[in-house]
Amino acid sequence: MMTPGGQRARGPWRAWLLLTLALHAQPAWAQLQLARVQGVLLDVQGQPIAAAVIHLTDPLGGTVDLQTSNTAGRFVFPGVAPGRYALRAVAPGQDSLVYPLTIDAALPIDVTLRLPPRITGTVVVEAPLMRDSVTSRASVAGASVDLVPVRIGARGIQDVVATLPGWAAEDNGLLHVRGIDDGFLYVVDGVPVYERLDQLSGLGPDLSSVDSVSVITGFIPAEFGYKAGGVIDVRSKSAHEDWIASAQVEQAIDEGTSGGASAGGRLGSRATLQIGGVAQRSSRFLDPVHPDNLHNEGHSTGTAGQIAWASAARDRVNASWGAGNASYQVPNTETQEAAGQDQRQEISQRHVTGSWQRTWSPATVSQVSAYARRAGSQLRSSPHDTPLVASADRTLVRAGAIAAFTHQRRTHLLKSGVEIQRLALDEFFQFAVTDEDAADEAGFSGAALEFDQGRPFVFAGKATPTLWSVFLQDEWHPSDSLTFSAGLRFDASQLLLDRQQWSPRIGAAHRLGEKTVVRASLSRFFQPPQPENLLLSSSEQARQLSPFAHDDEGGGAALEPERQWAAELGVEQWFGRRLRIDAAIWYRAIGEVADPNIFAGTTIIFPNAVATGRARGLDLRLEMPRRDGWSGYVNASTARVIQAGPITGGLFLEDEIGDLGDGDEFVPDHDRRLVLGGGAIGSMTAPASRSRSPPGTRAAHRFSETKKTS
Repeated sequence: MMTPGGQRARGPWRAWLLLTLALHAQPAWAQLQLARVQGVLLDVQGQPIAAAVIHLTDPLGGTVDLQTSNTAGRFVFPGVAPGRYALRAVAPGQDSLVYPLTIDAALPIDVTLRLPPRITGTVVVEAPLMRDSVTSRASVAGASVDLVPVRIGARGIQDVVATLPGWAAEDNGLLHVRGIDDGFLYVVDGVPVYERLDQLSGLGPDLSSVDSVSVITGFIPAEFGYKAGGVIDVRSKSAHEDWIASAQVEQAIDEGTSGGASAGGRLGSRATLQIGGVAQRSSRFLDPVHPDNLHNEGHSTGTAGQIAWASAARDRVNASWGAGNASYQVPNTETQEAAGQDQRQEISQRHVTGSWQRTWSPATVSQVSAYARRAGSQLRSSPHDTPLVASADRTLVRAGAIAAFTHQRRTHLLKSGVEIQRLALDEFFQFAVTDEDAADEAGFSGAALEFDQGRPFVFAGKATPTLWSVFLQDEWHPSDSLTFSAGLRFDASQLLLDRQQWSPRIGAAHRLGEKTVVRASLSRFFQPPQPENLLLSSSEQARQLSPFAHDDEGGGAALEPERQWAAELGVEQWFGRRLRIDAAIWYRAIGEVADPNIFAGTTIIFPNAVATGRARGLDLRLEMPRRDGWSGYVNASTARVIQAGPITGGLFLEDEIGDLGDGDEFVPDHDRRLVLGGGAIGSMTAPASRSRSPPGTRAAHRFSETKKTS
């Protein structure tokens, strides 16, 4: 076992002891599981209400799912992902009722809803069984997702997340959060996705297939690993009892066209099938580097399917698969357009997953999952590329398995789990200077200018690294007003370097009266470098071009994992039941800061690491839950980010970057002095059926002021 400094640590048996405990301790939960929310709807006399519509909504009132109560007033939502929700009950001749609900675990939840006599129109009741969460969490229903203005569906998830406090998007939808650049974990239908899903490198879930999105920042429970910035949990639409098919075609004002179709329903008495496909084309596929939008057409296609099988309330088995492709032009500058440059990027993705969740008792749940993903990316050059010609071809295959358990023991929610992954990396890259004068004017170094078309820079490499981790966690509720969460995670990575880390995470939430909750947390994170183009970034060939290469340090040396401490102090305040304010002050201290860079105006992103960094900021969200059919929100965020050289990894062609010496500080491009955003949502009354509520209207505005370093 190697410590962060590279010294051999004593007692490697500790990791094996932790693994043994994880496999044999009281069962606990991981991020993959779904909760069963069930209950009964009663009138003021305690009699059951039949044929009432029960909506599961996000905090703003967007519908995630809906059910109809039976003759006994019973209703069931069989698979609900962790997040912040509300139950809204609507019955003819009665006032509607809103019941706040927070789901942190996969244990069954029973609720009793009592509709009041018709007096006020809508009544928001206190949820007596609801525990205050230590995490900073936001949930967005698919109905609300549908109303977020997006230009390209393939990057729609990023656009949705960018409407939340603390998150900001830059060129081509690349996300930043709390001083972290691309350091967030996607969880798609319960399975973690560690690859990049931004527009340049991958294919994210299409918005038309999304049922809900739940986002965690601040305190991130120990079951989530390998990423430090946050967790984006995306749940796809699932099939219902009746077969339903849909299709849509959209035409955007920027000559973009998109369309999709889906179908789903029941197979036999216990299984369901959901399949779908999407396609889109746009003349503004990426954010153009020139206002004239030179050379920027692209298209993408994708298909996905899911089979679910359930045995009463005990077993739930899911199998899903998907495939997608994207092909787009790399935007040109005026000079490149005049020269006839025609670079193109092609991306492909394939995945298959399977999971089995068993509810052993109302207090115990387990799950095992396996997954395999293959991602490929090719940059294709053209005869007239200037000032350099570049081509790339890489593939990344990741296969993994997860075992996780949950057990409620009195006031303790015990959690543990184990995950193992194996990667296969295969990279090829080459470039050559085609116009020496233009390259010299662009600041290329003398070493870079030596690689011309007669002697190109060429790299090829392969590797099969492994990663594994275990965690233990306890969420303790000593009283109705107090919650403690403590977890310990161990990660081991052989992503070129053999590195390990223990990561403790602690947090607390305390309710002051009925309207105020304060929370605080301190967390340790371990984030291996991104695997895309990692071999090239860590190669000797890249080192020879790096202005930081000296004394066997810096430059193309193998990249170290990012290690950081993160602290948060937050408060949630309700004003009546119509206005909620959530504010958080945060700070992060980071070593080996992951800060990927784009190579020479192409769409190739190389990982690199800045020696140290620190970030602090404030996130604020004002939220008005639905009232008389309307809801709204306002976000305000600020972040101050400072990093200090030197820089390790990457592929640098310019001498100028070498001015960042040891300890020299600079402001990166995700330093955000101010980000403002807001929106209003209005919708029609939902019909009493299993289909999603019809969308209404939404107005949104976003403003940001960003300071960038040259």
